[in-house]
Amino acid sequence: MLRIYSHLTGIVLGCLAVGLLGGFTTGRHLGYGEALDRSRRLPNGSVPLKPGPWGELEYTPFNIAAPDDMIPVRMIEQGGTRWMMAGFNADSFVNFLQSTSLTPEVQQQFLNPAVFHVTADGVQLTPPPDLVFALPADARAKFYQILAQSPANDDQINYVPKAGLADQFSGSGVSANVIALFKKLCVQRGDYLMFSGVPALLSHIPTYEEKMHLAKALTRQRTMLLTLHITPTTDVDALTKYWDRGCWGTDLRTIFNSMTAIPTGTWMNIMMILPDLPSAEIYDYPNALDNPLDGPPVNRDCAWTSFNFFRDVPDDNFGKLQYVRQELNTNYTLLKEPPRYGDLVLIARPDGYVIHAAIYIADDIWFTKNGSNLDHPWMLSTESDVLKQFEFQINPDQHLTVSYFRNKNI
Repeated sequence: MLRIYSHLTGIVLGCLAVGLLGGFTTGRHLGYGEALDRSRRLPNGSVPLKPGPWGELEYTPFNIAAPDDMIPVRMIEQGGTRWMMAGFNADSFVNFLQSTSLTPEVQQQFLNPAVFHVTADGVQLTPPPDLVFALPADARAKFYQILAQSPANDDQINYVPKAGLADQFSGSGVSANVIALFKKLCVQRGDYLMFSGVPALLSHIPTYEEKMHLAKALTRQRTMLLTLHITPTTDVDALTKYWDRGCWGTDLRTIFNSMTAIPTGTWMNIMMILPDLPSAEIYDYPNALDNPLDGPPVNRDCAWTSFNFFRDVPDDNFGKLQYVRQELNTNYTLLKEPPRYGDLVLIARPDGYVIHAAIYIADDIWFTKNGSNLDHPWMLSTESDVLKQFEFQINPDQHLTVSYFRNKNI
């Protein structure tokens, strides 16, 4: 999805791993397999979850997109394409160029002083639109693979589900010609299309209106409405035991008991029983104006979201790496058993480097915010959908690892 302009600087969760190779972990294939088993849909379009202590749950998929007033189209276009080749120096970048199918002329364009900038962190590239479009498919794939592994490119690399490409642009007002240009900048990786060069693409669109249509279409993300079925025969004690973490159990029990009185049963939105922060933020996009005027911006990323899940008042220190690391080491325990509602989810690369945090809800449903950027909403997602987005940060022959942690105080 489009990662647009942000006042927020994403933190890297690296070094948070505490014995990630032990405890209860799942590999990438397990999560994907569970999702594949869920192809059956009910007549109303909903998908039932597996039976478990969470009760009878089903979800209905739908798409959301960022509001128009949160998409600074002109600023995105004027900012240009910025690619960080992390860890590269002048010599290694030249060797990289020579390993691609780029012609000598195009290689020289990348070495132009207006494009090529050596920094302390690597090689920063600022290619003009024509150079972005000049990459052949195989060379583009090599560039994108490197770019995707660096958090510095979080606002430059975008992911669109290949199977949902039609839905991505359906009714968006984006012309067929612009969609064709978009496809030229895409590289397939698994079930997703990897894409970079939003500013370059915007520069090829003649009207502001269609620029806005494109930007909005690229912010579309797939989420779900999660509902809980309660009938007169529902085991209220068991249901309360599962869902009362971080809440007053008597309040939940009252809600559940009240609904068992409905003779035909009912479906309730899971938002009714989530804590204040997730129930308030779910399906919303962060707003830069929410940041304090007299202080540094708050980094409301995946860590901030996950560690504040049960807090009545969010602690903005969870947007800071050192604070998050200390909290994890002090107050969390690596699970050696299956997770339950409210447990912390950490996704790590093969080297143990943690790249994402989320909250486990039930079955393979997570509460997540996939980045700190303004175009990433708080939402519910399946494990497989989240993993597919983050697998771009590893090589194709590698696998992500999922580990679960439990707060000692809840």
